[in-house]
Amino acid sequence: MNRIKFTFFGVLMVGMASFAGDRPVWAVVQPAMVPPPDTWQLEFELHGDPQQITITLPGDSQSRRFWYLLYTVTNNTGREVEFYPRFTLFTNTLKLSDAGVGVRKPVFLEIRKLYDKTIPLLEPEDMVTGPILVGQDNARDSVAIFEDFDPNAVWAKLFVSGLSNETVAVDLPNTIETQQKKQILLRKTLMLEYQVPGDRYSPQQRVMLYRNRQWIMR
Repeated sequence: MNRIKFTFFGVLMVGMASFAGDRPVWAVVQPAMVPPPDTWQLEFELHGDPQQITITLPGDSQSRRFWYLLYTVTNNTGREVEFYPRFTLFTNTLKLSDAGVGVRKPVFLEIRKLYDKTIPLLEPEDMVTGPILVGQDNARDSVAIFEDFDPNAVWAKLFVSGLSNETVAVDLPNTIETQQKKQILLRKTLMLEYQVPGDRYSPQQRVMLYRNRQWIMR
């Protein structure tokens, strides 16, 4: 099985816009070049591109289509840390979906059957949350599962949060009503970009092809 392994170095700049009159004012937010004290980052390994599976769930009369992404997370930080992953899919058609929403246990069980020899310790996503022990021997294999997304989409971005505890607070512009500054907290997030070729009328032939990855503060 093909694997894509990401080491967590590299800088991504994200523009955040506010408006002064009719002109946008851009501020640049990026992960730190040198990690701040007491921050950590987990290693994240993908097992190929997202795949699709079509199954008829108990109680349903029609089959349903799902996408899934297999991954391994390893803690080489030197200390036990808490892992609470979130996978969010965003398409060029401005649709957002979170892994796990609308996904029932039989979907995971069918996926696990497909990989019982190659990934025998595959766990559902809710079982890998919480403390992650240090070392390769304590690596956890899991899968992010999504309901089928917009058939009109031609590209998608997958945001993976929970891999790092690095954050930054960003000031928002003063509001007219309060004239007080407000802040939002951005978290270091891995963004995976995919091209989605295929015919909307032949959904079983659609694929997600990896194109790029970047770290962002989101």
